[in-house]
Amino acid sequence: MATKDKDKKRIKINKRTAVTLGDPEGIGPEIVYQSLRDYSPAHPMIIIGSREFYQDKTIPLINAVEEIENRDKGIYFYHVDAPASSDASFTYVETGIQWALDKKISALVTAPISKEKWLKAGIPYRGHTELLAQTAGVKEHAMFFWSRNLKVVLFSIHIPLKSIFERLKKNEIIRFIRFAASELSRLFSRDFTFLVSGLNPHAGENGFLGNEEIDEIIPAIETLKPEINIDGPFPPDVIFLKAKEMKDAVVISWYHDQGLIAFKLLNIHRGVNVTLGLPYIRTSPDHGTAYDIAGKGIANPASMKQAIRLAELLIS
Repeated sequence: MATKDKDKKRIKINKRTAVTLGDPEGIGPEIVYQSLRDYSPAHPMIIIGSREFYQDKTIPLINAVEEIENRDKGIYFYHVDAPASSDASFTYVETGIQWALDKKISALVTAPISKEKWLKAGIPYRGHTELLAQTAGVKEHAMFFWSRNLKVVLFSIHIPLKSIFERLKKNEIIRFIRFAASELSRLFSRDFTFLVSGLNPHAGENGFLGNEEIDEIIPAIETLKPEINIDGPFPPDVIFLKAKEMKDAVVISWYHDQGLIAFKLLNIHRGVNVTLGLPYIRTSPDHGTAYDIAGKGIANPASMKQAIRLAELLIS
């Protein structure tokens, strides 16, 4: 009984969400401000960043995340001394990751960063996803893009297109889809239907336009059918419209742009990036730093709002 009570207390205390400001020179600070200025979170929410880059100076400052208990349903600010340079956003994310790994927060929402800046600063990660996976020590991870009308999971992330072909093997496909199905069921407490995209035009046209569907993708789908609601492969140019008309359908896309061109076209202001495989919830908006409009007060905060709300939903 003591163990159960201790577990309940731990879960209650840890229902906090942290939100990083992202690159101070991008739209991160303003979309975080726009998303939170009239928002009443269900659980404590802590902004991680440098105070000088955030518009609302009235938000209470805290010196440690432990100052906030679950009953404190407000928004707080944790100041990080970091210059307005290429490594400021990395410092914010590092702080949030450490809190998450120490189980001081349950969810981390990250505003956009510049991958190019990180690499130029000698930070050895191609983006948030790789950093999050490595620091958590997870063997499997994936990028899942959520919106109310379309959901997409990426088989591969930030790798050259030519590298897809060597990875696209039956056993790897089976492993990946099982992982994605398990993670989505765990996070959302329901099962999804998986629609598998073809790799080649017309899903290979029965081998006339490529053999990957016949040799690797279809055998993987047939193996999975007894255990997962799955169908395909469907031609890449029609699969997203098909999924859009279905409830709880998830498109399996083989490479970054195959999935994200369609997703962002339909959901650039409504989509959320969710990292699968982590021991905590992580969400982010599905767009970048938008340097061209930063500081002009015209950035659309809708995707950031959705990322914050989805994070809260998933820890409720």
